Amino acid sequence: MPKPKPLLTIKLNLLKPQSNPEKLVVKLVRWLLSSGRFIFVIVNAIVLIAFGARFKLDADLAAKKESIEQQIPYIESLKLYEILIRETQLKLVTIDNTKKGTLDWPEILGRVSDQTPLGIKVTSINIVKKIGPAAIHINGETTSSNNITSFIKGLKEEATFSEVNLAGVGLEQENIKFTINASIKPTGGKSL
Repeated sequence: MPKPKPLLTIKLNLLKPQSNPEKLVVKLVRWLLSSGRFIFVIVNAIVLIAFGARFKLDADLAAKKESIEQQIPYIESLKLYEILIRETQLKLVTIDNTKKGTLDWPEILGRVSDQTPLGIKVTSINIVKKIGPAAIHINGETTSSNNITSFIKGLKEEATFSEVNLAGVGLEQENIKFTINASIKPTGGKSL
């Protein structure tokens, strides 16, 4: 029998280079000549732009500094006005706080007189302002106990007064003398 023909086979080894391998230095030089030159040009362009921007920004900074230095004398000339304005503001705040802390005397006395019946003669009104609410002491005299009752009832119905009570009653020569104590609710004073 004849010998079988051998099949044609190719033995290919991809891991083994067919020719001499290129050295790393040669590859680097080839890359620098092809793609690296564009990177070099771009980097140089960025450096030149930054260098030019530096001059522009320095000029802007110098112009701003010069304009600020020109305004310094004007601002210093306004110092007296600023001090005067601050003093005025302090005075206004002090006045506002004082008004808020004080009682509105005409309003309080007006409300007491509105609630006073015709048969009552008020002999004295004493208002004491403490840290908390103010206290009012009303001394008076009348000929009828009904007048005292209506007076106390009217003061209790008034929104300005709280804790209204009859502190003392006495009879002297057909006149009833009485003392009424009450607290005045803080109203906050008048605002400016």
